[in-house]
Amino acid sequence: MGKVIKTVLIFIGFYFLLAGSPAANRLQAQEVRLDVPFVPTPYEVIEDMLRFAELKKGDVLYDLGCGDGRIVIEAARRAGIRAVGIDIDPQRIKESRENARIAGVDHLVEFRRADIFQSDLSEATVITMYLLPDVNIRLRPTILSLKPGTRIISHQFDMDEWQADRMTYVPVDLYVHTVFLWTVPANVSGVWDWSQKLGPKKTDCRLEINQSFQYFSGKLYLGDQVLSIPATRVEGPRLEFSVILPETDDTELVFSGQAEGDRLTGTVTQIQGKKNSRQSWTAVRRPGTAGPIDR
Repeated sequence: MGKVIKTVLIFIGFYFLLAGSPAANRLQAQEVRLDVPFVPTPYEVIEDMLRFAELKKGDVLYDLGCGDGRIVIEAARRAGIRAVGIDIDPQRIKESRENARIAGVDHLVEFRRADIFQSDLSEATVITMYLLPDVNIRLRPTILSLKPGTRIISHQFDMDEWQADRMTYVPVDLYVHTVFLWTVPANVSGVWDWSQKLGPKKTDCRLEINQSFQYFSGKLYLGDQVLSIPATRVEGPRLEFSVILPETDDTELVFSGQAEGDRLTGTVTQIQGKKNSRQSWTAVRRPGTAGPIDR
């Protein structure tokens, strides 16, 4: 019995000696700092996340904090698309690659050990994540830099004051999970100029837009006429709004278009009773008038 106690005491002494050694300190310094602990997303929740994603040919899905790779693997398996998982934990990356191999989709997927805040996400058309509220908020500038129309799907946590385009609740066992969807909007804020034929001659037009994430409002100037635009949404790169011409009871102008940088291109439909007429519309944004939309 005495030998056993002596052996245990020697082991304990050795452990504390090693723990205080420079080698141990270096090992501790190399430990991965995780912003978010690994908690797997239930497959019932993944079902709704991928339903919101509406995956199609040509999509590229990025899962931020991919854990064991299950969302990436399911997206590739179901839709046959390319999918990328990013996680800072090397153990999770190793596990994800093995799971993809077993699922037979390793030719479609890629897993990167990286910091999501230092990663290039520009090719993504869909981003999924199960992070934490403060991490979601830190990601907002990155999200706004993505292509308009990119779908952002979050399990459980929102984006603070950004209003979700869609959300749903998913009961799993005794817990109810939440899934949120946002679509990255084009930045259409600023002042836009063009000429439009309204009646017998062309009219100088100006559109002044204030935008907060996907919602915008503003004023439309048609020559000397000033019309208010009620709050409406930008859906990815697309926008649409309508106004009623003053001094008429039933003449409506419906503007629809798509933003490409500093150009808005689309159609204007004039509706007067049962008569409709349509013409093209191209507006150019004045340099320096675009503002931040993350507010």
